[in-house]
Amino acid sequence: MRFFFLNGQQQTADSLLSKLNYVNGKEKVKILNELSDIYQNINTQQAIVFAEKGISEAKEISDDIGLAGCYGSLGYAYINLNNNKAAEYTNKALEIRRKINDKAGIATSLNVLGVLYYYEADYLKSIEYHLEALKRREEIGDPVKTATSYNNIALVNIALENYEAALDYLNKALKVRTATNNKRSIGIIKANIGKIQIVQNKTEEALETFFESLEINKELGNYKSVANSHQNIASVYKKLSKYPIAISYYDSALAIYYFQNEKNGLANVENGLAEVYKLIQQFDNAINHANIALKHAEEINSLENKLLALQTLFESYEQKNDFKNAYKYLNNYRTAYLDLKNNEKIKKLANVELNYKLEKLKKEQEQKLLNQNIYIFILLLTVIFGAIILFLLSKSSKNKKKANEELNKLNSKLIEVNKTKDKFLSIIAHDMRGPYQSTLGLSQLLADEFESLEQDELKNNIIILNSSLKNQYNLLNDLLHWAELQAGNFELDTENIELSKRVDGIISLLNLSAQKKNIKLVNNVNPTILVSADENMLKLVLRNLISNSIKFTHENGIVEITAVENQGKAEICISDNGVGISENDSKNLFKLDVHYTKNGTANEKGSGLGLILCKEIIEKNNGSIWVESEVNKGSKFYFSFPLANKLS
Repeated sequence: MRFFFLNGQQQTADSLLSKLNYVNGKEKVKILNELSDIYQNINTQQAIVFAEKGISEAKEISDDIGLAGCYGSLGYAYINLNNNKAAEYTNKALEIRRKINDKAGIATSLNVLGVLYYYEADYLKSIEYHLEALKRREEIGDPVKTATSYNNIALVNIALENYEAALDYLNKALKVRTATNNKRSIGIIKANIGKIQIVQNKTEEALETFFESLEINKELGNYKSVANSHQNIASVYKKLSKYPIAISYYDSALAIYYFQNEKNGLANVENGLAEVYKLIQQFDNAINHANIALKHAEEINSLENKLLALQTLFESYEQKNDFKNAYKYLNNYRTAYLDLKNNEKIKKLANVELNYKLEKLKKEQEQKLLNQNIYIFILLLTVIFGAIILFLLSKSSKNKKKANEELNKLNSKLIEVNKTKDKFLSIIAHDMRGPYQSTLGLSQLLADEFESLEQDELKNNIIILNSSLKNQYNLLNDLLHWAELQAGNFELDTENIELSKRVDGIISLLNLSAQKKNIKLVNNVNPTILVSADENMLKLVLRNLISNSIKFTHENGIVEITAVENQGKAEICISDNGVGISENDSKNLFKLDVHYTKNGTANEKGSGLGLILCKEIIEKNNGSIWVESEVNKGSKFYFSFPLANKLS
């Protein structure tokens, strides 16, 4: 994959880093917090490091605002890495923000908790936090943050299969983000719209939407979002049965997710690869990827990913006639399926809860609007009465100036009230159900599933129904009261590795792509060569570079992998007899300020992140990478890794 996207966020981060040594106190805490927020999309481990430094600095100078911000960034960074820590640090931020009455900060912490519970599939809690965040943001009058809440509420609706409601929220969010030219959010929103288009079988539209999202994310340098775009594009090509292209995009997403240690993304992509390999009857590869997906799914308690991995495992073992393992994973699948069915009941309750809370929010907004209109009416009477008085006073030249001043004040108040009225009119949600919708929804659930509910479940649902009726009664009382009273580091896991065996493994994975073009893959690496490297990173480099050679080699070509020992390092060469690269383009391959992309010999498209990631990975492993190439004669990509210490 030979391309590069402009990393605007990294440039911003570099600018902030250059200032860090020249500031102290609250300014230093602020910059550390900003760096942590930026690195959320570049390098999660580095985001954690900056947040922890900011917390330490903020505690020393008793900077509550900075401390809350850094705790909030640290909590967000830990989502899908360690959700217990994510909840702990986010709640610490929320506690401080409540103490200092930071209204915008409180809404942000509530939003992050909603995101956390969404990833854990606890949609009831996710709804609760997202709607509370939305209410506060609308009260503050922050349309940009309100758009973020719209997007997150849309994600909950997608999970609950309320696709029309989800599209409504996404379109509202997109309108705000387009008006403010927030490209990062536009890319995220378009990706979510594409997911709904897939469900609606609008495959071509979904593919177009995902590519639009990819281009935006590439321009901004959002690594995680680029990975998500590749994963989404791969899922479309899988649905279209274009399996080699799907594998290519899944591999691109996998490279970034491993680099970021993003376990939710890893589980999704590994499951996608496992499913593709199962469909093309490469059952060993399917089993390998499904096992990895299962491991990541269990680490973050992702029930749907776990179920998908178990299904692939028992079906693949069944096809291999390994009935012992097939039976084992079938039993595990059945257990997970029962858990998912229970989760489906929770989803139904979450739908009821969502409708109830949205209706309550609508009523609150309508009451506020009513109070505003009453206030406006009173003020209008006051203005009219004042105007009459001023008219009378104007007859006296002595009081004329004073009368004009009073009239201006009243006019200013009227303008201010009109603006307030317009604000409330703009935030009224449409397409809401009646005040008894939540009660009807829950009673319908009891009627439909009465026979299948256990005694405890039945009792619990009746209690919820009773509570819902009480809440409606309380809401009525509230409305009456309002009417009376009215007038918020990436670490390497280095080990000794037999290079030749790892090359064999990668060749096995890529044989399908090579066979499509009748390209011969040759491993001429001496079996005695051992390198000291992180195994996952080494595999990613080999897979990217060998894939590139296949991509840019004509049919009936050859790709050869060799290695020599040189001054304590293994110099590995991946050579092909393909189209080659011009001298000028060769100079630009690894540069961060030049965009380079090119289609393969079979018009294969690439995302271009591969060579940039390879360079970063190799340099982190104390190695280097370079290329020798000639147009129409082929290319040789060299990279080095330290040799392992051999025992004498």
